[in-house]
Amino acid sequence: MEAEGVVEDLRPTVTLLNEVFGFEPPIGVAHLEWYYRGNPEGPAAVGRVDVDGRQVGNYALIPLRFRAADGRTIRLGLGVDLCVHPDARGGGTYRRTVEASYLEGALGGLDGILGVANAQSVPRMVETMGWSALESLPVRLLPARGGGERLTSVEVDGSLLASGLLDELLPEPTGTPSSGHATIWSADLLRWRLARPGARYTLHVGSDVVLVSCMTMAGPVRVAVLLKAILRRQLEGLLPSGPLAAALARHHRTPFVIHWGANPGIRFSGIRVPRRLQPSPLGIVLHRLSPAGGSRIGDDGISLTSFEFLDFDAY
Repeated sequence: MEAEGVVEDLRPTVTLLNEVFGFEPPIGVAHLEWYYRGNPEGPAAVGRVDVDGRQVGNYALIPLRFRAADGRTIRLGLGVDLCVHPDARGGGTYRRTVEASYLEGALGGLDGILGVANAQSVPRMVETMGWSALESLPVRLLPARGGGERLTSVEVDGSLLASGLLDELLPEPTGTPSSGHATIWSADLLRWRLARPGARYTLHVGSDVVLVSCMTMAGPVRVAVLLKAILRRQLEGLLPSGPLAAALARHHRTPFVIHWGANPGIRFSGIRVPRRLQPSPLGIVLHRLSPAGGSRIGDDGISLTSFEFLDFDAY
């Protein structure tokens, strides 16, 4: 009976998201069960607005932990699925939805909200809602070159997720960054993230690093996407991106490899794609859920020095 109650609880949200975003194929309850309820860091804090018994606003905060260079940790909610039904627009529902997430996030023990939004949404969050804009992270086209260690590529499926491979690859959570703030990844978090319904991921395993990739299409062109690089041990220097891109290019049978974000363990080379040429450039915004003087975030905010596609919901 409890499971049936959870399904009933999520159905209005599923309906709203499909109506607003037009997902094709439509998402189902299983997707939100995974995303909102399955995260080992805790359930999503969901701000919602209902009118006449129908949900018309939704903003979900997916909890993630970040470690700072001084060793302190903060717990942020990754803001996803922000939407308002077309019938409810223009009457303050957007603000009420976001403000409802503030209350739920605070009740859920979050220190703040981290939003990854398109360039059109960032000014609205900053100017209208009082959020802070963080430094944008680059998009790079990585050249596939160089030799070095050959990575073993493994497709992610249910059998892999049920095995002990991820525990072997990541026996301890990722450590303290040398500067800024980095998402803390554990085997359990990686297992959950790779279990996203409908997604197809590949692991590329070497003695020094684990990569997560996928393949996408840019028109008729196949493009390999480097979603995440996790170092398996402390290295003396940085890993060059060329051999890593070469492993992805070989596996996905394409010369085009894209990376977005920052990773302090990788020395990235290649072409930085100008924002004006990106079809939907991304911005990052932050909102504290407690006053600066009493917040674990600190007066200077945060600086993301390890944050990539897999750290949010791009793929």
